[in-house]
Amino acid sequence: MKNVLINATTKKFEIIEKTFLPISWGLYWHNKFETWKYDPYDEKNVFCFGRGVLPVVGGHRLIFSFRSPLWDGFYFSSMGGAGYQFKSTGLNNVAIIGRCEKPSIMVIENEKNLRIDFIEVKEELKTVYDVSEYILNLFKDKNLRSVVVGEASKRTNMGGLFSQTVRGGKFVEGSEDWAARGGGGSVLYRAHNIMGIVFFGDQNESKEDKDKAKEIVENYYKKPMSKVILEHTSKYRYDEKTGTGGTFGNNWILYKEKVPIFNWRMPYISVEDRKKILEKILKFYLETFNKEAIEPKKWANCGEPCPVLCKKYRNKNKMDYEPYSANGTLLGIFDLYEADRVVKTADALGFDAIEIGNLTAWIFELLDLQLLNEEELGIQKPIFDHKRIIEGENGEIKEIAKHNADQAIAFMHKLAENSNELYKILSLGKRKASKILNEKFKNRTTKIGKKFNDVAVYVPFGDWGEIAPNLYWTPGFFMPFVIQGRYLTYYKPEFNDPEKLADLVVDSIKLELTVENLGICRFHRKWLKPVLKDLVRELLGIEDIVEETVKLYGEICNYNKKIGYPARIESERVRDLIIALAKEFNNEYWTKKFENRECVDEYVKRVLERYSDLLNIDWKL
Repeated sequence: MKNVLINATTKKFEIIEKTFLPISWGLYWHNKFETWKYDPYDEKNVFCFGRGVLPVVGGHRLIFSFRSPLWDGFYFSSMGGAGYQFKSTGLNNVAIIGRCEKPSIMVIENEKNLRIDFIEVKEELKTVYDVSEYILNLFKDKNLRSVVVGEASKRTNMGGLFSQTVRGGKFVEGSEDWAARGGGGSVLYRAHNIMGIVFFGDQNESKEDKDKAKEIVENYYKKPMSKVILEHTSKYRYDEKTGTGGTFGNNWILYKEKVPIFNWRMPYISVEDRKKILEKILKFYLETFNKEAIEPKKWANCGEPCPVLCKKYRNKNKMDYEPYSANGTLLGIFDLYEADRVVKTADALGFDAIEIGNLTAWIFELLDLQLLNEEELGIQKPIFDHKRIIEGENGEIKEIAKHNADQAIAFMHKLAENSNELYKILSLGKRKASKILNEKFKNRTTKIGKKFNDVAVYVPFGDWGEIAPNLYWTPGFFMPFVIQGRYLTYYKPEFNDPEKLADLVVDSIKLELTVENLGICRFHRKWLKPVLKDLVRELLGIEDIVEETVKLYGEICNYNKKIGYPARIESERVRDLIIALAKEFNNEYWTKKFENRECVDEYVKRVLERYSDLLNIDWKL
């Protein structure tokens, strides 16, 4: 494998020829540079990325790793399609150290010879679309792909990395993709002063390896590889049972009345009321989506030639469940057209849509409780009453949606600008901000009887680290594991005893981290799982990839322990979410135990003990 270490200060680079999988590559450099010693925005916070290594459909993701300004520990996030274009550079992995003097675009090209350049950006570029267009105009004659940041990366901890397929000199509608979790865009910009990375070249993937991979898959399944893929990915393409497709189409149906609403207030809303709200979601979200995206087949892929066509789009909006849940139903917005406006704002500014949606929902509740007021934030109180959604006519629901969307959009712009001292605090994230605001507004918390963190939904790590959970009401996303906010957990709608949950989580880690470290799209995990070991053994010479994955997870644990340890759940809302799930799934033992709220700590402690034993790590409360 051909890898490169780039110094953004000296503009020099070093070629390193050695086999590294993408996440292993990132962790190698973070250990080498001892990045746990420095601030996440120090130029020593090496920013790493690498492409998928197996020549299979879905095997060309780009995986980014960094020390997260949110989680505070080692973190990684992945992006579809970009790795397919990156392979044209002939490189497998990149690491960036140092800092550009001025905001710059980094150029990686390999047309006969590898060249790495930096172009100073002299124009004011605010949105991810501005930066992408700027790069496209610079290299319009090239078969390129770019990864860029937006305004959120400049002044908040929540900046993501954005990329869109280019074909024939134009962006392909619906093909947008993100590596947004953990604040990687913020690290790229604030630690290294890089606004975007563009890459192109003329190097090709080995046809012999592609043929070998195809042969392994088809020998196992006894049918053509294309048929295997389509049979195992119907949820993401089109599911005849549900009459819809993609995560946006199917997850509302799968999670039903357990989809997150109103800043995760589900424990305080009856099942009957939540079912009535689901009816509104299916009418105002899903029916519109099916009519405007599924029926006309506005389907695309991430840029990799993949038949799944998981990207669904309508009215220039790419549709995925989590961004619309976080920036729609979580904010009390039940009109898809209004949710479109909020998601598009979050995207344009370059926010992690999951993180900013959770943060905005928290702000909405703080306004509703009067822990913060309109004058301080420069926005109006949201309408945060679920009964009005249940009882309201169509016109009122649309008016509420417009009002809440207007406030969310104004809030996001002010946050990206750090428009006053309060917004500077909020740009740190919910947990860090709560610690500051609990002291700053002690008289309010005493009067109201709630602290700022009581209604904030996040998973804690160490003294300062946090991440907003993915948009699934399930215990697996609330446990303070070594890494959270990724799919290295068990997230089916269930409530299990702690040891059983730990067993399921560890099984998930073994598959999900393996898939991530190989740079494979997790939408393909189902058909790849039975043949992964053979593919890796034959093509990479790694005898037991799952064993390597467990070892890698342990190494990530050892790195993060240099920064902090798992923290007990601080948020009362998260405690209530766990307690309510036991009752929701008729677990009589834990429902009784949770009458003493402190038993949530016992539940978490037992999960972490079993999880630590299974993974041979020490990550216990």
